[in-house]
Amino acid sequence: MKKVAKVISQSNNSLVQSMPEENLQTMGARVRHYRERLGLSQEELALRVGAAQQTIQSLESGKIRKSTFLPHIAKALGVDFDALLLGKAQPQVIRTSRPLLMATTRRVPLFTTRDCEVVQAFLQDQSVQSASGKWVSMDYSLPFAESGLRLFALKLSLSDEAFQPEFRPGDQLVIDPDAPIQPSDPVIVFKPGAERLNLNRYRVVSQSGADIDYELVSIHPDFPSFAGDELKSLQILGSVIQMRRPTSSRIRLAVLEEQYG
Repeated sequence: MKKVAKVISQSNNSLVQSMPEENLQTMGARVRHYRERLGLSQEELALRVGAAQQTIQSLESGKIRKSTFLPHIAKALGVDFDALLLGKAQPQVIRTSRPLLMATTRRVPLFTTRDCEVVQAFLQDQSVQSASGKWVSMDYSLPFAESGLRLFALKLSLSDEAFQPEFRPGDQLVIDPDAPIQPSDPVIVFKPGAERLNLNRYRVVSQSGADIDYELVSIHPDFPSFAGDELKSLQILGSVIQMRRPTSSRIRLAVLEEQYG
């Protein structure tokens, strides 16, 4: 009996390197090419640059041709910015094996608004993890270079009405407890005895030297604002420095609005 030789398929590396140049005439095609060369999904690339997955999808499809995230995307993909934007020749093809996380990237624990005690424990001891064990990836070469080790994230649910309408169920909020609070910043607030963390906007009423008179204004009209002596019992856990809205949460929200709207 004759033995039939098995045909070995080409590796992903050779397939990527043999891609015809005419297929890379658009910026979107180049973003997709370099992303797939590294073995990254759209969601993984979006997490690395702090953008929404929809932004990456729109760039690759050609729906949008400009984005403030492009320099960060080029860096995350390991290509020259001009090569990504204008299609100029890349001096050397970078290895196509899937890279390890960059040294500037670390995991930030993802909590829920009901994790009041766990969040407070994390602020004292950064080895504390969320009950779910989930996390988000933050690249410290981006706007978070000055953020400290206490950075954490909150994932919102349908019951987090105090965060609406500015934020929606499924949104992930990144909070920096060590960032200086600026006027009008949204801040995460803990009130002793409350079942969940809430969101208020930091509003300066008056300022004299180092003395600041402020109030915490509720974003949702059905939730209270705080001022004066009420502030003494509250703890501001940090400012919201970024909001991430996964595509799947927008789809899910649209379905819920259709069902209950």
